Parts: sequence; C-alpha cells; structure tokens
Amino acid sequence: MRRTTTRGAAFALTLVAAALSACRHEERPPRDLRAEAAATAAQRLQGRWVLVSFEPETPLEPTLQLLLNAEIERFYIDIRGSNITGEGPGITVSRTYRIGEAYGDHFKATVYDAYGVGLLSSCDFRGNELLVNSINAPWRGRAIFRRAM
Repeated sequence: MRRTTTRGAAFALTLVAAALSACRHEERPPRDLRAEAAATAAQRLQGRWVLVSFEPETPLEPTLQLLLNAEIERFYIDIRGSNITGEGPGITVSRTYRIGEAYGDHFKATVYDAYGVGLLSSCDFRGNELLVNSINAPWRGRAIFRRAM
C-alpha cells in the first residue's frame, strides 16, 4: 500500500511541476501594438503606386504647377522595404521613409531626402488608394496615389 501512495505522490508532483512549467512558458512580454500597426502599414505600402492627383494647400508657383501637371498619372513610386524610388517624365527621386504612429487605415510617415531632411505626412489607405496629406512646403497639400497593377 505504501508503494501505491509513493507512486501517487510522485505522479501528483509531476503534474504540479508540469503545470508550473507550462505557466512559466505562457508568460510573454506585452505586445507592442503601436509597433505592430506601423509594421502593418509599412507592409501595405509595399509595391508600385501612381500619382492620381495633387491639390496644393496654396497655389503653386507657375513652374511647379507645370511640373505637377506633367506628372499626374505618369509619376510612379516603388516602395521596397524602407526605400522609395519615384520616376516620372520630369523627375526621378530616391528616398527613405519611416512610419511614425499608425492605427487602422491611418498612419503618419516621414520621408527623408538625401540630406536627411524629413517631410512629414499624414496618410490613409482607402481601398486601392493612398491619400497623403503633406505637411511641409512647397508640396503642402493632398495627394492621391492609386496602386499600380
């Protein structure tokens, strides 16, 4: 009878040890929801986009307006990783970007030029479109990009 009790005690201790061990493995660091949302926005940005329209906050000087007119429906950007390359009839650019805050279909991004100067924008996904509200001059205004096929 003593042998059965020892086996029972050993079995109970094994179960307790397994339960404690399982509890320890389930403890995970808290999720960083902001980082996850930024990563999701960056993933959704990947690919090729075409400039559909741009509405400046204030009228552009004539030369910039002519440049803009030539680029509508002909300026394409390719986003790969954190790099953006853009090409149209009158302009070629290479930039990097970083997502700031993000939630749902909205995010804020900073695009950096070759000198490290950042241009801030507030962006929204809307179906196959990307709405970009540029905050810095001279391109302060609202652009719409459409995912290119």
